[in-house]
Amino acid sequence: MITDFLHNCGEAEKEFVSSQEWWIISGSVKVQIFLTNLEDNAELIVASNLFQYPTQKADINEYLLKLNGTLKLKGVSFGIRNKQLILSYIRPVQGLDPEELQWIIASIAVIADEYDDFLIEKFNM
Repeated sequence: MITDFLHNCGEAEKEFVSSQEWWIISGSVKVQIFLTNLEDNAELIVASNLFQYPTQKADINEYLLKLNGTLKLKGVSFGIRNKQLILSYIRPVQGLDPEELQWIIASIAVIADEYDDFLIEKFNM
């Protein structure tokens, strides 16, 4: 299903990294798509790195934690991975349909594009 989705994205820059990993560029955002495994209990992880975040700051962390879980983020949450501020969405693959996959990828892309510059400006990064 993920491969089909990416094939339907036309000329968008994208890559099929492996049977469990893909990425696509949407505007200025690189959206990464992962499967935890290829079994029935697999989980889908869709994520985007916003910016380098080597030194954590309490005011930014507090702001982001308050946003996590709000309806404004549509189930997407902020986190830190490899000293990068990221947005991610995780859900079981079971029951996933093509429309929901498209919605998840689009949500990550739109929210990442909105918050990367906003956070850099708001917190003088």
